Amino acid sequence: MAPGGGGKRKRGDRNYSYDGRDDNSRPSPHRPGSLSLGQQSSPQQSPQQQSFNRDQYDQRGGGRRRASRGGRGTGSQRSPINSPNAITVQPRASSGPQNSTTVSVGEVQQPTEAAPAVHIESFSISKTAAIPAQEQPPNKIPLYAYEYVTDEQRSNWIQSGRAEVIAIGCKACQDKDRTKLNLLFQDLMRAGLDARIDATDAGLVVREIVESVGGQELIDDNSRRFRPDEAFLDILSICAEAWNVSTSLKPMIFATNISAQLMRLILDSSLLESLGLIRSTFVRVGIRQQTNVLYRQSNYNLLREETEGYAKLITELFTTSSGESLSSQVVEETFERVKGMIGAFDLDVGRVLDVTLDVFAAVLVKQYRFFVKYLRVSSWWPQDLSAASRAAHGSSTLPKWALPGEAGRPMSDDEKVSLAVARDQRDEEFWRRVKEIGMNAFFEIGNRRAAPGDMDQALEATSTLDSVEAEEDRIWLEATGTLPPVGNKVAAQILGFKLRFYSSSARDESDVLPVNIIYLATLLIKIGFISLRDLYPHLWPSDDAMDGAKETKIKENAEKERLNRPGAGAKNALLTAGALTDERVRKRDVPTAAKPDAGAPDAVTNAKAEDKEKDELPEPAEQK
Repeated sequence: MAPGGGGKRKRGDRNYSYDGRDDNSRPSPHRPGSLSLGQQSSPQQSPQQQSFNRDQYDQRGGGRRRASRGGRGTGSQRSPINSPNAITVQPRASSGPQNSTTVSVGEVQQPTEAAPAVHIESFSISKTAAIPAQEQPPNKIPLYAYEYVTDEQRSNWIQSGRAEVIAIGCKACQDKDRTKLNLLFQDLMRAGLDARIDATDAGLVVREIVESVGGQELIDDNSRRFRPDEAFLDILSICAEAWNVSTSLKPMIFATNISAQLMRLILDSSLLESLGLIRSTFVRVGIRQQTNVLYRQSNYNLLREETEGYAKLITELFTTSSGESLSSQVVEETFERVKGMIGAFDLDVGRVLDVTLDVFAAVLVKQYRFFVKYLRVSSWWPQDLSAASRAAHGSSTLPKWALPGEAGRPMSDDEKVSLAVARDQRDEEFWRRVKEIGMNAFFEIGNRRAAPGDMDQALEATSTLDSVEAEEDRIWLEATGTLPPVGNKVAAQILGFKLRFYSSSARDESDVLPVNIIYLATLLIKIGFISLRDLYPHLWPSDDAMDGAKETKIKENAEKERLNRPGAGAKNALLTAGALTDERVRKRDVPTAAKPDAGAPDAVTNAKAEDKEKDELPEPAEQK
């Protein structure tokens, strides 16, 4: 809305910064050449004046860019001294002290009589004296009190001092005084750092002391074993870190003639790097290797971790086993493809065997011939100590069609006849041995009778095994006179884990032991892939509970025998039936029993009893 009075607003006179400050003078005319925009690119101006005019133009808002509120250079514009427009003017040679004069934009200076015609509004001069940089004092090694390398020995080092220090070190090794030896090594290291003695000569003294014991281990008063060279490296590691010196000790360290391998085992990586015993990338490589070993998964054990690999494995086993050809070449090619899947998908070898046994149990009746040949050519087949002797006698736990190199074709009539003859001979030999040695003849099935040479070889082999396993093998050899049964212990543990689950509390009421697992375990024991001795600890019930299981079985058999006895069996249904109800009586006339209160204690007790019965699992199936 226009102001009152009907008058038109008048625009005030414009004042320019380059005009004088005299209020009595009239306004100066407009001079475009005197503006900063007109003087920005004038060739007569110096670079400093052009920079100043350009800054003045930006400050008045004539520029298109405006200063940002943050970012680079924002903090430095607050101080005139740190301004990017500051100009350093060097003083004349005849002037006083050499102080740098800084001219900065941002402050107003009143013009003087000797000032030029063109007045600069914001132009100031400030002087700052140069401040010399303070030097950091070098790291000083703290003072040290010598106990063995004293001033007297240092003054006569060549004549007698060196020999006295060596004698002190050798005496400490003979007395097995670890504390005294450590102090002597510390004195020698400090003397080498302080240049009291030559560092190389100090290392030679340590060398003679270390070589005096010939690399033997010493036992101190606290029954702790130590070696002089290892004690020196321990003291070196502690002193190098405490004194913050490493390269100064290099001549002394290499003069000791201690092996570089021992140094790499004891000294820190920073000290080893300064000595040049490891590369600068050793720490990074070590961290990367440790990460790969401890935290990176090298193989996949769970099916959900590598679904593609395990899916291809199951498909390969099902598809190939259902084929028509069961030759050794087909079986060997299948195992090679399985090994390729293990390498391509990083599958766990134990889990691959577990999946193989699961597929084997699923098609046990139809495809058992393929999987028996497959296990025989695989790397999981156990190595038998008596394989050579058993082959010489013509006896084997495997049928002929399962041996490597066989075509897998059906047996002819002649082969069936020869097999029947061999079976009869085996049975005759077995019963003859039963008459001679009794029940121990069962241990000799499969021609596992130990010859004198086989017995010595088996005892030597058991000496390399675990103490418990070696003791069990020794007891087996002495008690039965036969070689211990061999088998794949990993496969036995896998099957045992499956059997143990069906007898544990982790199962549900619907989890019933599949019969095909029992049949599979029986077949694998028969062909020699696993041994009963390895599988037996996993079977239920345990040996401690066998007496109770025996009593239960005796009671069950007695009850069955009583029920099957004539006249003492199950009662007649008519005799056990109650009296018939009278149909003439109406239901509404029959008194009904009162319903128990829901909150009564009897109802709560009955509910808890029912829940307890539901929580109780049925007795697991017997596996032995």
